[in-house]
Amino acid sequence: MRLRFVWIAGMAAGMAGVLAAAAGTSGAQQDGARSAAATDASEERPLDAEPFPAEPSKQPTAAEWKAAPRVRLSRTGPAAAGCRAYRTREWLRIRCPELTVSAIALLGGKTEGVAFWIDPPRGGSELPRGGEVMFPIRRGDRRVIQILTFGPGYDGPFTLLPAIVVQEQWLDDEPAPTVTAS
Repeated sequence: MRLRFVWIAGMAAGMAGVLAAAAGTSGAQQDGARSAAATDASEERPLDAEPFPAEPSKQPTAAEWKAAPRVRLSRTGPAAAGCRAYRTREWLRIRCPELTVSAIALLGGKTEGVAFWIDPPRGGSELPRGGEVMFPIRRGDRRVIQILTFGPGYDGPFTLLPAIVVQEQWLDDEPAPTVTAS
C-alpha cells in the first residue's frame, strides 16, 4: 500500500510539472513577469491619453504597431499581468507573449475589425506560447473576448481552460472607453 501511495504521489508531482509548463505558470516566470510589469508600468500611458478620432480609420500597419505607445488598460487582473497593450488611433492591440494560448474567441459584441493571432510553438515545444487580440475602440462599442489556455480537466491535462477575459465598452454618455483584462 505504501509503495502504491508513493507511485501516485510521484505521478501527481510529474503531472503538476507538465501542467505548469503547459500553462506557463512556473514560479520563476511569475516572479519575472511581476518584476517586468513593475519596471514597465512607468512606460505606460493612460488608455485615453490621446483623444480618440471621431471617424473610423483603417487597420494599422505593422510599422504603425511597432511605433505604437504602450497604454494602461482601465483594469488588469493578475492573470493578465504579463500582457501588454498598445494603441494607435482608435485601435488597441493586447499581446500576451508568455501565455500558452490554446484558443481565442469573441464571445460577444461587434466583430468589425477584430483579429486574433496565436504564435506558433517555439524552442522545441509543441505548445503555442503567446498570442494577441486587436480591435478598434469606438463610441457605442461593446466586446468580450476570451483567451484560453491548457490545464487539467475532464478531458485530461490539455483541457481548454479560460485564461484571460478582455472586455471593452464605450457607452455613449461616457467620456472614454473602459477596457479590462482579467
